Amino acid sequence: MTDGPDALVEGRLRHSFARTRRILEGLTDDEFFWEPVEPCWSVRPLAEVAAGWGVGEWRCEDVWPAPEPPPVTTIGWRLVHLAAWTDVYRSFAFEDRRESLLRMDVPGTADAAVAWLDRAQDRFVDALARLAPGAFDEPRPAHWGELMPLSTLAGVIELEHIHHGAEISLLRDLHRGSAQTVRWPLLPR
Repeated sequence: MTDGPDALVEGRLRHSFARTRRILEGLTDDEFFWEPVEPCWSVRPLAEVAAGWGVGEWRCEDVWPAPEPPPVTTIGWRLVHLAAWTDVYRSFAFEDRRESLLRMDVPGTADAAVAWLDRAQDRFVDALARLAPGAFDEPRPAHWGELMPLSTLAGVIELEHIHHGAEISLLRDLHRGSAQTVRWPLLPR
């Protein structure tokens, strides 16, 4: 992509991904699993989960529809949720629509979850970068079945990263007991 609205959408998405990556730098397993209140939904070993999604030794706690009020979620839950849905959106907007939470291997460490999110972000932005100019106006399938302009789907992923990145940042501040000073804006890495 060169310039114009397509480049703006891609640039905003890259910026939100870079901010999320900065927020996650140095994330520890202690922070990943920290439960600020009870009950919390988290990422847990399979044997400890009553309901959730994923395959392998770990699950992300979840039910649909969510209970009222919904439980507070841990940093681990938010991070894994963000990586998984970035992959699902990519699969539906650009590929064969096969990605499903039920088939995703949920990581059980902060490092593995951050690496998954990095890969998911890279795959999503690479798919965007390969598009022809004007493709952002094309209708693409969303995972809920509706056709939407690709620019809208990219905007949803951007907002999800901003939203969950801010939540994770706040939870890290609370876990640490003090705010972390970060200089903005960041340049994409």
